[in-house]
Amino acid sequence: MKYQSIFNLCLLTVFLLVVSAGCSDWTDMEIHDSEVKEAKEQNPAQYAAYTQNLRAYKATKHALVYARFDNAPETYVSEKNYLRSLPDSVDIVTMCNASRLSDYDREDMKLVRTDYGTRILYEVNADAGEEAMAAAVIAVKNGEFDGITLTAQTSVNESSIAFLHNALGQVDCLMIFNGKVGFVPATFRSLFDYYVTEIPAEADEFDVETALMYAQSFGISDRLLLAVEPQYTITDKTQKTFDAMGWIAAYLHNYVASPGGIAVHNISADYYNTEIIYKQTRGVIQILNPASGN
Repeated sequence: MKYQSIFNLCLLTVFLLVVSAGCSDWTDMEIHDSEVKEAKEQNPAQYAAYTQNLRAYKATKHALVYARFDNAPETYVSEKNYLRSLPDSVDIVTMCNASRLSDYDREDMKLVRTDYGTRILYEVNADAGEEAMAAAVIAVKNGEFDGITLTAQTSVNESSIAFLHNALGQVDCLMIFNGKVGFVPATFRSLFDYYVTEIPAEADEFDVETALMYAQSFGISDRLLLAVEPQYTITDKTQKTFDAMGWIAAYLHNYVASPGGIAVHNISADYYNTEIIYKQTRGVIQILNPASGN
């Protein structure tokens, strides 16, 4: 028994020594190279070819995918707050808080404009006043933005449109009006390249047809962007309910000769998905332009 106790004690001592050494290995601080390289750094040639094809695609005539991005939040909580995380094939992004860009916004804007060919617009409300309108014009003329999105809930004062026309009418930039076409004085309707018309949260097929007929009455059906949000639904004529984004994209692709495209409002709500981020937006891009990437 004496020898057995000594033997057990030796085993215990060896075990403690091994565990001690193992714990030391686990807890000792080591310096690892954890720098994450961006795609362009990992394979510059492949990245250059990809972005060149992406810019070429965006330069062709196709159904547009436009996004309204709520930039410069009080707190950045995830990649959904960063412009760089939007699908690469989104054609146009309007910045909701264009007057207060963060350093992150500026950095991402440079990336997506230069590499992806994404056009970034300055959103301004029609009733925001001359100072706000002038700031938007200066930002476009300085090359910070590729154009302006003018938003209105009622008829726009003719002097406001005239100001934009005089300031940017001869400038190579993109002009979009977010509101009913009839809100813009007839003499200035040609100023805008596209018009955004919002579809209700729980719409039906009739709402979409009405929006298209309304656009046709003004001769802008090929410049109409139908605006929806990721949570919206739509009911077709058989009373079946679908996600609005995908349904409207398919409707435009199948039944409209020259669709302008889709405007995705509140796009960050489409970010979280267990399969892939911005799942609905990517689906819209593929439906409208089947040969495109995301």
